[in-house]
Amino acid sequence: MPADDPNVLAFQDQPISQLLVKVAARCNIDCSYCYWFRDAAVYNKPKLMGADVLHRLLQRIEEHVIQHGLVDFPIILHGGEPLLWGVENFHLIAEACEAISFRTGCDIPIAVTTNGVLIDEEWLDCFESRHISVAISLDGPAHIHDINRRTFQGTGTHAAAEKAARMLVSRDIGVSALAVCNPAFSPEQYVAFFAKCGIANYDIMIPDATVDETPPSVAAFYNGLFDLWLAANRSEPTANIRIIGDMITALLGNNSPTEGVGHKPIELCTVMTDGSVEAHDVLRIAGDGSTHTKFNIFEHAIDEVRNEPRWQAARDASIRLCETCRQCKFMNACGGGYLPHRFSKANGYDNPSVYCDDLYAMFENMQSVLEGHLYISKPDGERLDVRSARAASAGGGG
Repeated sequence: MPADDPNVLAFQDQPISQLLVKVAARCNIDCSYCYWFRDAAVYNKPKLMGADVLHRLLQRIEEHVIQHGLVDFPIILHGGEPLLWGVENFHLIAEACEAISFRTGCDIPIAVTTNGVLIDEEWLDCFESRHISVAISLDGPAHIHDINRRTFQGTGTHAAAEKAARMLVSRDIGVSALAVCNPAFSPEQYVAFFAKCGIANYDIMIPDATVDETPPSVAAFYNGLFDLWLAANRSEPTANIRIIGDMITALLGNNSPTEGVGHKPIELCTVMTDGSVEAHDVLRIAGDGSTHTKFNIFEHAIDEVRNEPRWQAARDASIRLCETCRQCKFMNACGGGYLPHRFSKANGYDNPSVYCDDLYAMFENMQSVLEGHLYISKPDGERLDVRSARAASAGGGG
């Protein structure tokens, strides 16, 4: 796609709007599908973020929000396993961000993504008092979760993760769950499990894979998940399943809030434990050194990463879709799928998603069902569902 293509020019550069902060470069469990350790370069990073890096990061955050007049600047603490950083450091960064908010008027919400194994009452007190929202990685019931999410000794981690989830739900803490889809199992098993745990907000994510791999089909799973979501929410909302909500939002012509759905640029910025700055961390699935840059927060302001060639390449690839995607009727809703899933060693990101056929089937099914639930009001007061209105229009009717 040429640089002056209107689909590219439609996206105006905006300042970095959120930070993914890697406070730990190691993990305390051994997940078989983890993208983080596909790139051995992570072992060259400090295990934990040190005080000097944190101090400089906080300076850069305040500088960034003042320079760009930001009204909010979300921060996600990530890893590895971020809780290895220690509860004292969580209090420290939260208190510092509260002070920055007071001085600048910019809201700086903090979230953390954790496997939950280390959560205890002290952690709960920290999350609750500091208003830190928590996304816990939990792959549904034990017989699914423990296939991939195991300790280094080979034992399952489900019991600890479920206990942590229930503890989080019992407190005044914003809680969501992140599961990775295993299409060998039915979506009913996931939905029933999260309902039993009292978790109303969760995502069931498409497994990470590149075009050079052959992951199993996921369309049947997500079509079934959509049916369950629709049935459960007919009378009043009972569960927010992020991928379903994002796809519906995109199909209705609005911007979905997450980067995996919709045609929009990925503007994310990742700060590593040593203060180096990279693009989206999931792009590590492309292999060793695939996200490395020469930028760091000691020598560069946060927004300067926009001038870094590798960051620019990833950002541009997120909106410069391949020919197959540009010809697809779901281009705007799908956006080519999740950027890491479009990578191949031969063509970089200039490919349809490895899940292209699945995504098409998912959007096709969802569109067909939604058309039966959306109505057009005629001047005489008659209501037609979208499918009937389209048929009438095609037949020359009113």
